[in-house]
Amino acid sequence: MASTPTQQHEARSEAEVIRRAQAGDRDAFESLYLRYHREVFLYLLSVLRSPQSAEDVAQDVFVKLFHQIGSYRQQSPFNHWLFRMARNAGIDRLRREKVRRASSLDAAAEDAHPLLERLDSGMATPEELMGTERRAALVRQAVSSLPQPFREIVALREWQDLPYDAIASRLGISEGTVKSRLFRARQMLAQKLKRLL
Repeated sequence: MASTPTQQHEARSEAEVIRRAQAGDRDAFESLYLRYHREVFLYLLSVLRSPQSAEDVAQDVFVKLFHQIGSYRQQSPFNHWLFRMARNAGIDRLRREKVRRASSLDAAAEDAHPLLERLDSGMATPEELMGTERRAALVRQAVSSLPQPFREIVALREWQDLPYDAIASRLGISEGTVKSRLFRARQMLAQKLKRLL
């Protein structure tokens, strides 16, 4: 698939911003932060299921990026490199939380499930809205109960609307694995939602 002149210009512009950030230009780094923070946060939110944890880890990722941007060699797209860093940081946080929860008898389960999608109230009655919100909450609950690799795939595909090839590149797996995991995740969700709804 050939890229458009606009895409080529954006890629050259981003490459220039990256080069400037690598040279220590704080404004260039801030530009990268503003460009990618929301995407990194939403991705981490889908993995960690807690807005506070997602923001903490996102900040950690950008601090790490600030110190390690010089090691980026443009062998893969910058956003893929950044999201691998975010993925690893998210997995590390999950591991630490798992150990912390296992060592504490009174650790409460997190029940923070932010609403990623915006519901259009339109002309709906309060009863209809409550039903819609309830269904959305049940879907979020079902997704959050999936094993991490499946939850991650669903979040990237369904909530961030990424194409299969971008998901594969971000996660370092093949497109076939992405499709297979997404198919299996959808099967698991259908079973879970059938019981809940």
